[in-house]
Amino acid sequence: MPAVRQNLIVETMEAPRHDSNSDSQRTLMSYLIENSDNFAKLEKLKKKDWKNPAAYTHWQKRNMQANPATQDAVQQAFLYKMTQQIVSEMHMKTEALTPGKLGASKLQVLDICMAPGGFTWGALKYNPNAISYGITLPEQRGGYKNRFRLRSQNVRFMDVTMLASECGIDVIPDSHPDFARFLQERPFLDLSFQLIFCGGAVLRSTRDFNTDYPNPYERTRLTTSQLVLAMQRIMPGGTMVVLLGKPEHPDTTAILRHFDRFARIELFKSRRKHTLRSTFYLVARDVQSESHAAKAALEDWKARWYRATFGGEIGTGELEPDMDTASMASMIDEFGTRLIELASPVWEIQAAALLRQDFNVTH
Repeated sequence: MPAVRQNLIVETMEAPRHDSNSDSQRTLMSYLIENSDNFAKLEKLKKKDWKNPAAYTHWQKRNMQANPATQDAVQQAFLYKMTQQIVSEMHMKTEALTPGKLGASKLQVLDICMAPGGFTWGALKYNPNAISYGITLPEQRGGYKNRFRLRSQNVRFMDVTMLASECGIDVIPDSHPDFARFLQERPFLDLSFQLIFCGGAVLRSTRDFNTDYPNPYERTRLTTSQLVLAMQRIMPGGTMVVLLGKPEHPDTTAILRHFDRFARIELFKSRRKHTLRSTFYLVARDVQSESHAAKAALEDWKARWYRATFGGEIGTGELEPDMDTASMASMIDEFGTRLIELASPVWEIQAAALLRQDFNVTH
C-alpha cells in the first residue's frame, strides 16, 4: 500500500468522489441542497468549474507544487510557513491550541502526521512549557521534511496506516502484499495527551512509492488509523483537531456525528489559505474518550480500517458498504440540521473563493 501523508492539505480537483452516485450520497446531497442556501450555491459553482478544462489544469499544477518529490527548499519553506499561518488563524478563531493541563502536572501534545511541523510549532507557541511528540512519515517514503525539530525520542518515523496492532489486528495474513510492512508497535501508548492533531493527507508522492500495488481506499485508511490512534491516547476532556474533507460526504458526516455525541465540536476553515478546497478542520473539545459513545466510535473506525485494509475477495481492501436508505434517513433526521449548522461556514468560504477564482487566468 502506498505510504502516506503529512500535515499539508493535498487533494485532486474538486470533482465528485467515486461513490458520489450512491443512493446515500444522492439522498444526503438532495437534503442539503434543499435546506442549505450555502451548500446549494457551492454545488452550482462546483458543477460549473468541473466543465472548465482550465480548472483541471489549475488543480494539476497545484498538486505538483505540493508534491514533496518535486519541491525545492524555497517551496518547502513556503509550505511550512503556510501551515503556521493556518494554525495561527485557527487558534485566533477557536482557541483550540490551549486546552489546559486538565489536572495533570504537564501539558502534552501529540502531532500525528507531523511534518512539516506547523501544528507542533503552534502548540508550543501558545504553550511554551508543553511537551510535544510527533509521528511522521520518513522523507525516503515520500514524506515532507520535518522542519520543526523535536528531541529524537519524541518523534517516531512511521506510516500510521500500517499500525495493525493499534487497530486490534495482531495476525497478518502472510498472503497480503504488504505483509512485511505492517507494524505491531503502538507508539506513545503509555502517555496521555491533552491536545492531539490528526493532520494527515494523502499525497501524490506517497502514492507513487508502490505503483504496482495501488490502494483506492487510502483516504479511509489514513483517516481511521489517525482517529484510532488518537482516541486511545487522548486525555478525557482533551482537544482533538482533525483534518477532514467534504462535510457533505456520508463518511465525513458519520465522523462528525460520532464526535458530536462525545465532544463539543466546531468546524474551522481558513479564510486565507486553501479556500478553494473542500478541506476543513474538526475541532473537538472536551472529548469524553471513556464514554460509551466514544468507545462505539472507536470500534467503528477500527472496523472501517480493517475493511479498507483486509476486506474484499482478495483481502487487500474494499469500499465501505453504502448506507441503506433507512440508515441515511435516520442520520439526516438525527443530525441533518446540526450538520448544516456546523458546515455552513465551510461551504460559504469555499463558495466565495470559487466565485472570485478565474481559472482561465494564468497564475
